[in-house]
Amino acid sequence: MPDAVEPVRISHRQSIVSRFSLLLVILRLRTSIMLTAWRCYRNPVQVMRALLKLIAMRKQVQGGHALRRCIKVNGRYFLGLNMPGWPSPAFTSFIERELNKIYPFRPQTENLQTLIFAVTSRCPLACEHCFESNRLQDRETLTLKDLLAINHLFQKQGISQIQISGGEPLVRLDDVLILLEEAAGETDYWLLTSGYRLTPTTAARLHAAGLAGVNISLDHWDREAHNVFRGHPQAFDWAVQAAAGTVEAGMALCLSICATRDFVTQENLWKYLHFAADLGAGFIQILEPRQAGAFLGEEIELPDLQQQLLTDFFLEVNSGHHYRNMPLVMYPGYHQRLLGCFGAGERYLYVDSEGDLHACPFCQDKQGNCLTEPLSEVIGRIRENGCHQFEIAPAEF
Repeated sequence: MPDAVEPVRISHRQSIVSRFSLLLVILRLRTSIMLTAWRCYRNPVQVMRALLKLIAMRKQVQGGHALRRCIKVNGRYFLGLNMPGWPSPAFTSFIERELNKIYPFRPQTENLQTLIFAVTSRCPLACEHCFESNRLQDRETLTLKDLLAINHLFQKQGISQIQISGGEPLVRLDDVLILLEEAAGETDYWLLTSGYRLTPTTAARLHAAGLAGVNISLDHWDREAHNVFRGHPQAFDWAVQAAAGTVEAGMALCLSICATRDFVTQENLWKYLHFAADLGAGFIQILEPRQAGAFLGEEIELPDLQQQLLTDFFLEVNSGHHYRNMPLVMYPGYHQRLLGCFGAGERYLYVDSEGDLHACPFCQDKQGNCLTEPLSEVIGRIRENGCHQFEIAPAEF
């Protein structure tokens, strides 16, 4: 870690909630969750047991530590990337589904939480790691009508979060705006983007249409290193402009890194943390490279020492009092090795730009098409086959 850490506020449009203010938020939040649990069970003993299990699960995902801070955006509080902001109907739906995993009160088929939805197969970049490299093309397979049908299909399932992906989703900006405007209000929407076309004006339009947050791929604090990795000389500037526009529009902001062997050093991690804070990010997401797409067959897995370096960084930043004004760090690799995969139809799955369903963007083995087959049957196959690399997280926490 660096010798000194200067606190950095996120921005005038967003704030990090910690200390006494966080205690008040946690009290209100747990009261809200308790009321939701009461509506589900009508049994005080079962309510308390379920709440304790939820808290324990949360602490496991965060490395055994209690919540130190959360991100407040437009009056809502965000505790993580895959949880809708609270208060909202989407958050209530999220909690109901987590409770149903602990002590079922309705069919288990209704527990899916998040959809990662590739709305396009086009992209202006040529990223070294692109997991869609074998599917990128100049024409679209899914029409706007198809996009709306898929979106409606999953909203009917009561899904709490949809992450709009690609390709680069903003090559279909007009269609994305229509998709958001036509959606029901019970789902949180996030955009997964390189920053392409995400100007301040576009960010404001997306937010007005219903977008809650933006996850921008920014793989290095150094302009040239990022541009080389993304295969475009403007990639860094697009991402930085997109971050500013996201914050100014009043949406939650995450910056995602593909943490390659070249990137994972103490110096790069701490410089990236401060860089992300200066850009106004509430979250940093660290994704380990996977053998998928352009990396298929390559020796790209991180050695144990680098995995441990990422783990130490994740735990220190999220639990240390010195970092209470810094972005929260999300590191899926940590809880995947500890608890198993949350994908493969258990909590999330991936729909590609042809409407085919997969366990996740990195476990691409299509199990069916959501436009031509019953969704419940396809999800059942995905769950049965499970994750290619990690065991499925158990239903009982």
